[in-house]
Amino acid sequence: MESVKHVLFSVLKWGWRFLIGCLKLASLLLEQEVLMKYKPEAYLQAIVHQEVQARMSEFISVLSHDIKTPLTSIKGNIQLMRRRLNQDFGTVQEEELKKILEESRELLERTNQQMNRLTLLVNNQLESSHIHADTMELLFEVCEMNSLVRETAQDARFVPANRAIQVHIPEQTLLVMADVNRIKQTIVHYLSNAHRYSTLEGCIDVSLIEDGKHARVQVHDEGPGIPSHEQKRIWDLYYRVPGTRTLTGTEVGLGLGLHISRTIVERHHGKVGVLSTPGAGTTFWFTLPLIETRLNIPG
Repeated sequence: MESVKHVLFSVLKWGWRFLIGCLKLASLLLEQEVLMKYKPEAYLQAIVHQEVQARMSEFISVLSHDIKTPLTSIKGNIQLMRRRLNQDFGTVQEEELKKILEESRELLERTNQQMNRLTLLVNNQLESSHIHADTMELLFEVCEMNSLVRETAQDARFVPANRAIQVHIPEQTLLVMADVNRIKQTIVHYLSNAHRYSTLEGCIDVSLIEDGKHARVQVHDEGPGIPSHEQKRIWDLYYRVPGTRTLTGTEVGLGLGLHISRTIVERHHGKVGVLSTPGAGTTFWFTLPLIETRLNIPG
């Protein structure tokens, strides 16, 4: 009899707990339904807040990684240089001295590249804050796109010298009203993406063409391409295509470059876009309105 009472008591206890759990779940579901029905804005705000928090956590994680990587490299390079230069050069042979100086020069060059990377990260953050606060300043002037595209594509500060780049520039000079540094910044973002997401053996093609009343700049890489359903979202702030991995270098990408590029171009009354097929590479492009005057390049 005692055992029967014990079983009944256990059943009633667990049944009561189950009932309480069901009531709590029903209450939560009812609260959510009321929010959706009578306070849709509050419900949407809660969902947006959760999404923003998740994005921000992911962004901070990636940013920390991207800052830590070059800082670690810079620190290591400095330590190696200090070790080499702390030697007693009075007993070092000329050939050995030349070797030490050459190694130090290479370490300085690597350190400079990492400093450029850090500078780009900081500048992107500043640009992002300016965009968010609507305080981005543009200094317009007459700009010759031919020379700007050529010089930017051939600048070793932006893409390593061992990366093959082909530049296609028209004979006719294309003039636009633009902030030169901002447009150069957009081209650099495109080049950085092309370099990062394609193998070193692949060539990057940079083209400038006259497209009606617009100058059109295109940067094509031979990477894996971007799925069609992701091509609209890549311009969003902090967005990165899921599963995308870098094929050259170690940079992960913060999802800032393309968003900044789009903002810059749209403030110039231009457009941005991407053409890509998985397995067939990617072409990022942007257009700027042309000044009606045309000049011919001598020779």
